[in-house]
Amino acid sequence: MVDADELVRLPNVTWHADRIASATGSAARVLDGLDDNERRIVDAWAEQLAVVKAAVDNGQPAKVFFEDVRTAMSTLTSVTSLETVRRKFHRYCAEGVLGLVDARHLNRGKRDIDARIGMALSELGEKGTTRSSGTTSRTLDRLRWMLEEDHGDAIDIPSQRTLYRMVAAHPTARKLNGSAKSRQSSANKPGRAFGVHGSLRPGEHVQIDSTVIDVPSRLLDGRLNRAELTVIHDVSCRSILAGVVRAVATNSADLAGVLARALTPYELRPPGAREQRERVAATWTGRFMIDQERLDRHRLAQPYIFPETITTDNGKIYRSEAFRRGCERAGVSLIHAAHETGTDKPHVESGFDAIKDGFVQYLEGFTGGSVERRGRDEPTDRVLALNQLQELLEDWIAIEWQNRPHAGLSDPMLPGRALTPNEMFRAYRRIAPELHVPFGLDEFIGFLPAKHCTLQDYGINHARRVYRSNRLTDLRAAGAGGEGATRPCVIRYDPHNPLFVWVEHGDEFVPFRCVGDLLDEPMGGDIWPAAHGVDTATDTATREEAAYPGGPDETRQWGEARQRAQPRRPHGRGRPRSHAHDRCLEDDCTRDADDRA
Repeated sequence: MVDADELVRLPNVTWHADRIASATGSAARVLDGLDDNERRIVDAWAEQLAVVKAAVDNGQPAKVFFEDVRTAMSTLTSVTSLETVRRKFHRYCAEGVLGLVDARHLNRGKRDIDARIGMALSELGEKGTTRSSGTTSRTLDRLRWMLEEDHGDAIDIPSQRTLYRMVAAHPTARKLNGSAKSRQSSANKPGRAFGVHGSLRPGEHVQIDSTVIDVPSRLLDGRLNRAELTVIHDVSCRSILAGVVRAVATNSADLAGVLARALTPYELRPPGAREQRERVAATWTGRFMIDQERLDRHRLAQPYIFPETITTDNGKIYRSEAFRRGCERAGVSLIHAAHETGTDKPHVESGFDAIKDGFVQYLEGFTGGSVERRGRDEPTDRVLALNQLQELLEDWIAIEWQNRPHAGLSDPMLPGRALTPNEMFRAYRRIAPELHVPFGLDEFIGFLPAKHCTLQDYGINHARRVYRSNRLTDLRAAGAGGEGATRPCVIRYDPHNPLFVWVEHGDEFVPFRCVGDLLDEPMGGDIWPAAHGVDTATDTATREEAAYPGGPDETRQWGEARQRAQPRRPHGRGRPRSHAHDRCLEDDCTRDADDRA
């Protein structure tokens, strides 16, 4: 004996009751997939036949109601006979509402694929991982050739439209006409479900990567070159610890500078950062940079996170000796991702897409990411210099990125509410407070790139600038040479702070200040924007005319004609002889012969 309420709750009871097909989940998907007209007809059939079934359950015969059902359904369906009503009623009693659906809707898209065709498509998808992308028709041609070679006439090849549907439904063959880079990345994914790589506290798991951004920048000589962005990204709170732009391509010395920016708070960095930002703002052609007080307020809210482990890819700069030694000196462990597997560092990869959408695409000269997305007349006269681009990037990170809700920081109890990186960091610090001793001025300078220079009597030449210090005379006198001799030295420099360099002297770094220029004078910041706003095409033509008095085209044509007229020696190297030189040799030989005679 068992109580009925207890019986239905026992987990080890096997029930043999037959449920109608309409109660299954597949039936619900079939009904939801019907169009509005078909669903209206099915609902009408169910309403009419439910009345008949209730009458039959009360002991009345069913056929006396069939005529009424046929009359009611004749307004919705074109052909309705008593036999159709009887068949619909029996199917409704056996299968429920699902039995009233047209069988053609149930069998739609359920064509079985020959196992040999499926294996051939899988083989094509595997071989096409490293091949160039093509059209679907090329995939179908290769499929037919493979099937004819392996099976001959023993296999029935479906029609063209069926093959197109098979390729579109295949997991790997459908990617053969897409992006080759995406296909290669998908092939490198592990053959298992992805796991969740969490981080228990800020700095436990940090990722670093570099990418070429889709905007040009100006070098020191004014030439345009694409910039490369390097980002250090924290996984736990999605904060960007450091972001640096450099001209392509970033080297290991630049990576050491990026690491120095991540390990040293903004307030403890060398002098000149604020002054350099004021100089950049003075030459700005638009009102994009915010005031210094507001920027300082946002910078103070940025978290200081010490990276314990850094995950990198297998690029040469990340496997270089300089970057490895820099991480060892700072006490940071390195983890190298698998070869060509972007899924090992997905957070920084997705961060690049967010930076492109929120920052890069708003810059002057944005190229769109590919040739087909590039504009024809994209303006390049207002392209930013590297220093301007770096200052604007740091402003955007401090203001926009750190205070924008991130989808990866959603509340588990309220998924619609997301936290910002700054809010997430403060929450971590309330629960697990940690104190890392930040790097100071000397540690920051020690990570900067080094360069060999000479101490001249007027200072140091570096990057087309002159640097001086009050201790210049003492440092030159400390050299091995005599009085007035130049002394070799090693300097440390920050590519984004050109106002200072530091000379290594024993255990200290002696700062050298850049000599003042026009920007330090009154109205200096207004002169350079006016100079950049002139007609550059006219200035270029004037420069070429000054360099080539006869014009660059005429000078080039004259040079080509002279090269064609000069005979070249058949053997050996050297300059080709001119006709005048040959005539001089002939005259000398004639005079020698007359003298001998």
